[in-house]
Amino acid sequence: MSSAPATSPVAAHPPERRSHERYPLSLNVEYRLIQRGRVESWGSARTINIASGGVLFEPNAALAKGSPIELSINWPMLLEGVCPLKLVMRGRIMRSDQRGVAVRARHYEFRTAGVPASNLRTIQPKVRSGKG
Repeated sequence: MSSAPATSPVAAHPPERRSHERYPLSLNVEYRLIQRGRVESWGSARTINIASGGVLFEPNAALAKGSPIELSINWPMLLEGVCPLKLVMRGRIMRSDQRGVAVRARHYEFRTAGVPASNLRTIQPKVRSGKG
């Protein structure tokens, strides 16, 4: 009579419990820690992955779990093919460790991010001449 191994492949890899699919995107992100309506600190980083429920990113310093945070992420797609976008997300830091900072989103929206890409080549700087 042979004995089965103590652990089965199913037990070794538990089912995914996340309710939002994560997408492995490495994008530039600027963050602001907010306390009592004021910006306490800020910085920039890169995302590791993004889901509709939150973001995992790599800051240069550890951030406090439970802190309210606002993220501004440079989105890789253009609005109607011409206008740069930013994903602005507000939420709370759920985890901060060597794997990164996990933020649970409470609110997110896309915002236009400045001049449409098609106009970037046509804008000429205004130069003032020395003549009055």
